[in-house]
Amino acid sequence: MGVDQPDRLHRFFLADPESAAPRLLPEEQRHAASVLRLAAGDRLLGLDGVGGLHPLIVRGLGRAGLELERDGEVLREPAPGEPGAALPWIEVAAAIPKAARAEEMLDRLTQLGVAAFRPLVCERTQGFARELSAGRMQRLQRACMQACKQARRSWLPQILSLARPAELRELLAGKSAALLSPGAEHTLLEWGAKRPRGPWALIAGPEGGFEPGEVAGLDFAQPVALGPHVLRIETAVEAASAALVQLGYASSGRG
Repeated sequence: MGVDQPDRLHRFFLADPESAAPRLLPEEQRHAASVLRLAAGDRLLGLDGVGGLHPLIVRGLGRAGLELERDGEVLREPAPGEPGAALPWIEVAAAIPKAARAEEMLDRLTQLGVAAFRPLVCERTQGFARELSAGRMQRLQRACMQACKQARRSWLPQILSLARPAELRELLAGKSAALLSPGAEHTLLEWGAKRPRGPWALIAGPEGGFEPGEVAGLDFAQPVALGPHVLRIETAVEAASAALVQLGYASSGRG
């Protein structure tokens, strides 16, 4: 396979990445066979979500869908924050916005290169965001998978378990944490420039902000401002993530 070929190939998530005869996930299978109409001889890349790009070739179409064979060695990309990675580890801990806004937010955070997202349950969190149903988790994961393919990203971001602000001190141990706070004395860029390779954690509260007691428990995080205005959750975390991606990418020597 030529060096420049992977960027031109269709990408699909695999159901069994380690199999000698790998299969695509059912939804991916339908898209490949029915929409793109891949046929014998077509090449594609299988994704395992943990940095592996699996070169594959279509050998035919069977009852179970596309019949695939391996077409070369698995290409491996380092995880965010590891030596050789283009970006540092960026983790976002934030309240979940309503309805489709959450899926759209995860889509854009994935495109940007965020490594992990942790939903927060806060005092002001509304009922819809106090738990993650299996259906909603699937929708969030699907949004991340589609964004990975669009962005040519090989690492699927982790969607971590729900947490309360008081738990973040322990959960984010070892990471430089910033608390998004309008009116803070320091800006996010000032804070990030002092630690350009992370690992970073961004914390954002719900609509209406954190309660005073919750803020007191987040004293390990540096309050930082993005600008003079109060932003929606998704706008705040996406803008902050984009700023840190640029800082981290530039410090990697690639930007």
